[in-house]
Amino acid sequence: MKAVLSMGWQVMLFRARPDDIPYAPKLIWPLVFINVALSLMIQQVSDPGMDKPILQLALMSLAVEAVWVYFMLSRRQWQVRWVQTFTGLVIIDTVITLMASPLTFLLNANEALLPLVMLIQIVLAFWSLWARGYIYQHALEISRGRGLLFAFVPLMIVMILALQFFPEILPVAAEGS
Repeated sequence: MKAVLSMGWQVMLFRARPDDIPYAPKLIWPLVFINVALSLMIQQVSDPGMDKPILQLALMSLAVEAVWVYFMLSRRQWQVRWVQTFTGLVIIDTVITLMASPLTFLLNANEALLPLVMLIQIVLAFWSLWARGYIYQHALEISRGRGLLFAFVPLMIVMILALQFFPEILPVAAEGS
């Protein structure tokens, strides 16, 4: 596990390629569990009374990414790359979530920090998208631009599905506006 996480971090820093991640299919489920548990813990600590479907959204996001990666690799008959590619994507998601977690606590402590917190969250979101694009680029042997586009697709699919199945996650528009 340590080697997989270490290499995943190197991929996030663009120092290694996704195929450098050790092939470890047995570690996918523990990584998914860690990712989902982290999302649930952050939600519970930041706003325990909130009833947003965090578990469902986390699982849906990972499932969409897994299917999308498999589909894209299958088109080239490179399914053998799925384990390392998906492992890298899960590690990126987990590390970015872990890095963003202190921001939630900062915001709860002092709402005046909202502009700073939002700026840091935007930087983390772009880093996540760029790292995902890097993984798609190398896994599919395509250009960086196409890798970014392919990384953007699961994000859009999850947004559409989330709005369809969980409309309560949108803030209610102020009455009389």
